[in-house]
Amino acid sequence: MIASLRYEWVRISTVRSTKIFLVLALVLSAGLAYLIASPQHASFDDQGSPVGPETVNWFGAFGFPLTLVAVLASVVASQAIGQEYRFGLIRLTLTAFPRRLRTLSAKLIVVVLAGLAFALVSFLGSEIGVSLRGHPVPPEGVAAPDSSYLVRGAVFVVLWGLSAFAIAGVTRQTAVGIAVPIISGLIVENLLLFVLTNRADWLVKILPWSTAARWMSPDDSSDPLGRAVAWPALGVFGVWVLVFLVAQVVTFQRRDA
Repeated sequence: MIASLRYEWVRISTVRSTKIFLVLALVLSAGLAYLIASPQHASFDDQGSPVGPETVNWFGAFGFPLTLVAVLASVVASQAIGQEYRFGLIRLTLTAFPRRLRTLSAKLIVVVLAGLAFALVSFLGSEIGVSLRGHPVPPEGVAAPDSSYLVRGAVFVVLWGLSAFAIAGVTRQTAVGIAVPIISGLIVENLLLFVLTNRADWLVKILPWSTAARWMSPDDSSDPLGRAVAWPALGVFGVWVLVFLVAQVVTFQRRDA
């Protein structure tokens, strides 16, 4: 197992795109955090004039960039297995490490670590962005989310990457692993929300990627559809990811390289 982990770590850490996407995650997070942390008025009077002091969405500057960072992490996660099928390297990998379950487990561990790395890089970029805006720490009066806010964000990135990794493994296509979460989460499921709301609310509650996007919702928030929020939302998404991973394990074990 140690040899498999070392192999996977060397592979993913020496691929040029991994370093490029980590730098991109840092830059995008810093830029978005800088924009999101700009002071704004929260309320306006009847004439449209601002009322009260300006507020800063300090914690949002750390949360919102994670959606883009999750997409970048999914590219690296999909490549962890899709590239080997694309270039025929999977045969060499399985020749060196013939125990397929152990090989897949090593890939899975490295993908999880890569997802955590992307989340941490995003947080670093966000800190740079809010510091450039002049708010290295939360300004006075800013409402803080619960203590697990950033942990949930990291879990969101890891699960998104794992979903892409599993889909790429099942289909043997890197592009499919990257595209399905994006297209489904940002387009298809939003259309389904419009069609199914008040018609099949039970299905709305369990859509995978759109439900995962609710990780930023506070645990005490209410939803007219009764959809999961925060940790429950990530739990629903985690079940979907587990299903995808089981399918990947079955196909990886049973079919030829």
